[in-house]
Amino acid sequence: MIPMTKLPDLKAREIRESFEYFDRDQNGYIDFDEFTELLKVISPESTVQQAAEGFSIIDTNADGHVDLEEFIEWWRTTWWEY
Repeated sequence: MIPMTKLPDLKAREIRESFEYFDRDQNGYIDFDEFTELLKVISPESTVQQAAEGFSIIDTNADGHVDLEEFIEWWRTTWWEY
């Protein structure tokens, strides 16, 4: 996993802002409902089953929510083109 300190400042801020946007209750985690909202933004045709599968992949420690580090890793491997 790439820690936030290893990311360029602009990219770290972009990722953190995205995480905070979808962390609707601002508890420091993205839960399944919040992840479903996120998935609908990036892939409007997604099903609940696809959301569940994606969530289980991103929630690498299987604690029922996605923390910032898990989100960074997902962002880096899925969306980061640099």
